[in-house]
Amino acid sequence: MLRHIKTVLSILRERDNPLKIIWAYVLLRTGLNKYITIKQRGYKIHLSQSNLAITLFGNKDYGQEDEGFLRKTLQLNATYVDVGANIGTLVLTGSIAVGNAGKVIGIEAHPKTFDVLKSNIKLNGFKNIELLNSAVGNEKGKLHFSDAKSDDSNKILLDSNQGVEVDVNLLDELLKDINHIDVLKIDVEGYEKYVFEGATDVLNKTKLIYFESFENNYATYNYNTGDIINLLNTLNFHIYKVINNKQLQPLDHNYRSVKCENLVATKQPKCLEDECKFEFIS
Repeated sequence: MLRHIKTVLSILRERDNPLKIIWAYVLLRTGLNKYITIKQRGYKIHLSQSNLAITLFGNKDYGQEDEGFLRKTLQLNATYVDVGANIGTLVLTGSIAVGNAGKVIGIEAHPKTFDVLKSNIKLNGFKNIELLNSAVGNEKGKLHFSDAKSDDSNKILLDSNQGVEVDVNLLDELLKDINHIDVLKIDVEGYEKYVFEGATDVLNKTKLIYFESFENNYATYNYNTGDIINLLNTLNFHIYKVINNKQLQPLDHNYRSVKCENLVATKQPKCLEDECKFEFIS
């Protein structure tokens, strides 16, 4: 109980509109949350136990940088893959962007989070989405996944029997029938390098990668940002940082993500001003 109270207090300190966050916990505690949906830009989600859902209940503009990036880069009829789909906000954003003739694949490892993801997709009735309940890595098998109350930081646990056991598959195997990927988004709390190592075929048919990068998360698995950059460079990707929400700055293997951020990888060799501007849509 004390640990749960500390988790709630830490969330309140970090979130806008703390009174709305408190109200969200009241609704969740009483079960009344089942009558509540949170309307976003073109879609809606359930108010669930997820930290992301609770945060969006208090601040509907949270996470708009990522959604804006997808709305800018995804075109009608495109294919979008989301590894670490969480409760589906970016899956739903991608679904709207690519249209009925496009394709979206959402991949989420944690079984409880996956259930919320499925529920949110069903709530919206979008038909161009496929969901897969699997962790992604460089070897097929089983691993343990953390099961913390702060679900948005759950991750693969190496050499541990704690948490929940999950299936692990290579992205190359999961997406073997996909011929082309326009945008591949990856957010797996530091396990990104393992995902890339099991995705050589997928990366060869991917146009753009949008991935979370954070040195502290990478350190959990004994590598750094430069290792990711080197790995992607060998597959002809060039790595960029988004500056001021609209322009891309090239990075080399000496770069370190000292703060949690999203980086972009493309096979575009130059970042000319007119070619690399991204005007985010609010």
